[in-house]
Order: sequence, then structure tokens, then C-alpha cells
Amino acid sequence: MSNTIIERGQEELSAELLLSVFFPDIKEWNANYGSFFSRNYSGDLKSYDPHTKNISLARNGLYDILPEKMFFDPEELRDKESRDFARRVNEIYEEERSIQKYFLPFDSFFFNRSLNIHLNVHRLTDEKTEMLLKMLFDYDLHTEQNPYVRLLAPLLLQVTQLRGDFEALTQMLAEIIGCRVDYTMPSQDQIRFTVYKLGLDSKEYVAFVNELKPLFDFFGDWFVPMAMDCTYKVKDNEQHFVLSDTRALVLDYNTHL
Repeated sequence: MSNTIIERGQEELSAELLLSVFFPDIKEWNANYGSFFSRNYSGDLKSYDPHTKNISLARNGLYDILPEKMFFDPEELRDKESRDFARRVNEIYEEERSIQKYFLPFDSFFFNRSLNIHLNVHRLTDEKTEMLLKMLFDYDLHTEQNPYVRLLAPLLLQVTQLRGDFEALTQMLAEIIGCRVDYTMPSQDQIRFTVYKLGLDSKEYVAFVNELKPLFDFFGDWFVPMAMDCTYKVKDNEQHFVLSDTRALVLDYNTHL
């Protein structure tokens, strides 16, 4: 693909779903259909370019689902000699490409109509989520500035099932933050989360810790049992501090000398 926003592992999702999520402001794409056969070897969305708005899809277009007899007569190749046969096959391929270009506006029209259905569904879903959060929890998602809290807040609608399920919640935090997270419970009334973020300099570390504070404040208020204290720290690596003559000394953000 010409852009790296859509990650590996998402190939099996429909093109409409991917584009409606990652490029919601683009309502019209130029959809170049491949063939259903190519779907066996690639995802639905083969390539995309948000600048030119060109996409390639591994699915049948209008040309592919129409009877071949409308455009070519298979019988005309039956008695041709090998040289004439090869020449005519090449001509057919050229004609076929021209016909497919003719159908491009129609394929794009039907694709964009399907895409706009997905866009409207996402919009309505987002609006419903915002309404329920405001009604049930007096929480205004529309005004939330912290990107991590915006991702976590919709889970308030399942908070009664999630509260205290620290295995599931830790996995969710890892997905939201985009790096490994684990937790320990030093006592029955305390839970401590560790976020592993590699390669931060001192300014980046301070900025990242401050960016996480609203997330863990929100998390502690809603997803941790009331009697528990919720804290967090950011670490550079998973190696414990060990002073040794046989290996290099490794210091992380939280090493105290």
C-alpha cells in the first residue's frame, strides 16, 4: 500500500470499513476493481493513496460479473493458427483493459455509496456513545482532549463487567497506549501499573508521564474498586537493576543511585 496508516493484520477487513475509520473526511474514491480471483492472494484493499484518492480492490467489478459473450466471442479463437491466436489474445487483453476503464466510474459510484453507508453508521454510533456517556455518567466525550482517555471512555458503558478485571483491563491499557503494560498488587488496597516505553530522552519521558496522568486518573476513578489506590510508572526496559562486573550496567528511567 502507498501509505502505512493501515497496519498488517487488518487486511481481511473490508475496504469500506478501513477507509471509513482511517480517512473519514474522504467521501469519494476512484475505485479500481481487480478480480475476485486476486482476493485469494491479498486483502480486500490492495492499495490506497489518500492524495490522489485512488484505490485498488481485490473484488469483482461490473465488467467481471457481466457475461463474457457481451464483449468477446470465445468461438473466434477456436480455429486460429498459433501466431494469429497469440496476436488476437493480446488484442483481447488490450480491449479488456479499455472496457474496464469504461466501467471505472460505475464501480467507483457503487463503492462510494457503500462507503458512505459505513461513514454514516460510524457517525451515528459515535453520537449514540456520546449521548449515553453524557446521560448515564455525566461525562462529555466531545470535550475530552486526552487521546488515551478518548479511547478508554466508551468502555464506561461496560464498566460494571470490567471493574476489577485487571487482566482484561491491563490488556486494554496496552492496546490504548500502544506498548506493553503489566501490573502488580503490593497490597490488597493498592494496584501499580508499569508501562514499558523504550528510548525516551528526559524531556520525552516527562511529557509521556504527564500525558498518561489523565488516563490513569480516569482509570482509577472508574475501573478500579473504590477502596484501591491506583498508581503507575514508566520503565525503559524489563531488566532489573543489577550491579555486576561481568556485564554492562543498565539504567532505566526509574533507577535510583
